[in-house]
Amino acid sequence: MSESIILDRNFTGSVDEDAQLAQAARQNPANFHQIYIKWLPRIYRYFYFRVENEKDAEDLTSQVFLKAFENITDYREKGCFSAWLFTIAHSRIVDFYRRKQKEISLEEAGILTGGTDLLVESSRREDMDRMLNLIRTLTDEEQELIRLRFVAELSYVEIGAITNRSEDAVRKTVTRLLQRLQTKLEVNHE
Repeated sequence: MSESIILDRNFTGSVDEDAQLAQAARQNPANFHQIYIKWLPRIYRYFYFRVENEKDAEDLTSQVFLKAFENITDYREKGCFSAWLFTIAHSRIVDFYRRKQKEISLEEAGILTGGTDLLVESSRREDMDRMLNLIRTLTDEEQELIRLRFVAELSYVEIGAITNRSEDAVRKTVTRLLQRLQTKLEVNHE
């Protein structure tokens, strides 16, 4: 199996750092730009993999940050900041689908692959297509866990806070999902 298919990265992001950024933004709204810069790529990727085009992803992303900016004084460090931010994002995507009722496939997002060698790119694309087809067989909840972990690059703690599960339960579920996908990929590849 290609390394590009199943990602195993150490996700970094300090809960303490986020609490400090939120505190600074509460004290001076001009400091919100630090939150924006840190979380913009993840929020945007999360939306890009869910919607049909860049414009909608950009609109949804801006809505999240506007809502977060307007409500930063209401944020309390009882949970983790990413869970608060992605709860806002989830609310926006639910509203979006109520209006559109259409979801983009991961392959249409087209941002998963890169490179200039045509042979290598072709092989990666075939592997990616196989994996994307297998991901589509997962339940909506399972697909969301994959998105939060590998697209939004959230830690298990952060995903647990979003999904109301323990870190351990999220880690085990994601690990089992990846093992199940890997097994199916190997069976389909033979």
